[in-house]
Amino acid sequence: MKILPILFFALLAMILCAPLRADDYEARTFSADGAQLGYRLLKPKNFDAAKKYPLVLILHGAGERGTDNAAQLKYGAPLFLKPDVRDKYPCFVVVPQCPPDQTWSAVKGWTGPNAYEDQPTAPMKLLLAALDATLKEFPIDQDRQYVTGLSMGGYGTWDLITRQPTRWAAAAPICGGGDVSRIAPAKGVALWAFHGVLDPTVPVVRSREMIAALEAAGGHPLYSEYPYAKHDSWNIAYGEPELLPWMFAQKRGSVVPWEQIAGPFSQPPSNLCPGAGPMQSGLWFRTLWKGRREQWSKMKETEANSVVFFGDSITQGWGSLANDFKELKVANRGISGDTTRGLRTRLQGDVLDLHPKAVSILIGTNDLDQGAEPEVVVENLKAVVNALHAANPAMPIVINKVMPRGPKPGFFPEKIRQLNGLYEEAFKSDKQVTFCDTWSLFDDGNGSCKKEEFPDMLHPNATGYAKWTATLQPIFSKLGLEK
Repeated sequence: MKILPILFFALLAMILCAPLRADDYEARTFSADGAQLGYRLLKPKNFDAAKKYPLVLILHGAGERGTDNAAQLKYGAPLFLKPDVRDKYPCFVVVPQCPPDQTWSAVKGWTGPNAYEDQPTAPMKLLLAALDATLKEFPIDQDRQYVTGLSMGGYGTWDLITRQPTRWAAAAPICGGGDVSRIAPAKGVALWAFHGVLDPTVPVVRSREMIAALEAAGGHPLYSEYPYAKHDSWNIAYGEPELLPWMFAQKRGSVVPWEQIAGPFSQPPSNLCPGAGPMQSGLWFRTLWKGRREQWSKMKETEANSVVFFGDSITQGWGSLANDFKELKVANRGISGDTTRGLRTRLQGDVLDLHPKAVSILIGTNDLDQGAEPEVVVENLKAVVNALHAANPAMPIVINKVMPRGPKPGFFPEKIRQLNGLYEEAFKSDKQVTFCDTWSLFDDGNGSCKKEEFPDMLHPNATGYAKWTATLQPIFSKLGLEK
């Protein structure tokens, strides 16, 4: 007889712990002047009518248009169903659906600039009216209205902040574009834009030109460019760990800068990083960058006055570094996937704060892999070297030439040779710079590495690291770096 209560409470626990579904977005319809707009509404967790809540508007892309009032929940909307998001950021979420063959903004072609129209499109008119009705129906904090959208919705996001710049506290357009000649009034809206460099549908220049226009008008937008991403850059953007903290910190008329929201070890948006060229993208890199830098911050005292090895995955993967250089005090500051621009961004905290005895640098292969021209890469490295000189004019710097790697489509040894030549030319008169010819050391004679030394044709194995060690040891000895 005691089984039923047990089953009852077990069933109740399952219901309470069940994950939220798309159906938790209430299906609604807004009607005006004989026209209708379907939309979904998610209410805050533990909604209290006596409180005011932020509102987030999500605009879908062209592929989710329709009349089912469901397809628009595919992207963006699931983020706000996550239990931790529901707990930390209680808010109203509005997700409208654009009818077939219509658009949120007056886009004449996805590849060209977006021409602003004085009158909004029919779906946009309905959307704005539906929002106004929502503000009357529910306790919305009108100083905390946020808008985000992807592709066609990215265009719609740019259109909305152009059309109503005093309404929005923050905007996050993804792979969209707008009218550069009309965006200036939105300079006071907190904005973080995202785009994939390889986007074949909406060229990356569409976001670049909008960011440039806002900056020229005196705005301070954030912009993240993803070198490997195509049109589906929203998959990365909506996973950005700082996106929601940044968004919900914003209030209308007062932009809270990135530095006040993100921790000191987080990777900044691209346009906040010094220099030019690619910054590694991908959520895996965000996690790795932050984790390693947080760990290193706790080791500054113990690793002070070290010979710092600074670079990417080839440096990070040197697990035997301390054992290979027993006569040196060493610190490994390699992050897999990093670029010269990344080194510039983290130079102070990861290297200069150690007051290094010397610095050994290997960097550049990821820059080339992500499409950077060698001339851009060398300028970044020159900036790193100049900063090292400024910190300690007498400090030795060893530049390891970019190593050969296995052939792959679009990647040729000529680019590496060109970059190494530019490195040599840039520092040939620098008395504090010594080169380690890691190109010739590992070249198989055809501009590639050897399988027995680089099993994956990119990273050295124990044999490869041993050869590199043997080449660096006399360089360090000549520089007088022994303990």
